[in-house]
Amino acid sequence: MLRALCLLLAVAVCLGARAGELDGHYRTTLDGQPAELILHQQGDQVEGQYVENRSLRLSLRGHYDGQLLRAEISDPRSGLLLANMNATYANAMLNASIAARDPRNGQVLERQALFQREAAQAEQAPAVAVIHDPALIGTWVHEKIVNSGGASFASFNSVMTLQLNPDGSVTQWSRSAAGGAEWSYDSPGEVQYSGHWRSQDGLLMVRLSGAPDYRPAAYYRFSDQYLVTESNSGQMIWQRRR
Repeated sequence: MLRALCLLLAVAVCLGARAGELDGHYRTTLDGQPAELILHQQGDQVEGQYVENRSLRLSLRGHYDGQLLRAEISDPRSGLLLANMNATYANAMLNASIAARDPRNGQVLERQALFQREAAQAEQAPAVAVIHDPALIGTWVHEKIVNSGGASFASFNSVMTLQLNPDGSVTQWSRSAAGGAEWSYDSPGEVQYSGHWRSQDGLLMVRLSGAPDYRPAAYYRFSDQYLVTESNSGQMIWQRRR
């Protein structure tokens, strides 16, 4: 029941408060399943729902001080507190950190997610032009090598390639190889996803092929010649392929 709630981790962004600022319907994908936040703000009080996989609906109640939303997520039938949430809002994005207690062992787990508000909730906002950061355009490679020591030495190499084209199309694929003293393995390249991309205030957005909307993929920044991305899967360092 708390499987998707336990996939969230903290991110912080600040924006000044105003009445109804958080009102909206926010969506993301957690562990391959759809998740939603439905929020209604009245002054500094916020109420709503957390919806998991379109079936599980939990109650949300909290307080927004203009910078941070602090809320509790509970079972609407029993009133049992299931998780605590801290979240910030900017650019139609709700960046959330939820700490949920595993009922089996009492362990507290924290994860992160980037919820995007539905376009229908922002129809009165000025239209935002699609932006393609020219520094992102090109082919980027993330490589990971793992070696095991000892008499049974083995090496595992995985390569992820991200192609960001100037026409807004995007493709990401992966390939892996492994080997030891008397064995080897080399997998064929596999496309992980394709679609279209855009950038916004250091955030890479992707609209998958066949999907209606752009969704947050990762925050990004540059460090010397490297591209650094941060998302639910952690931090990754990419090098441009010449």
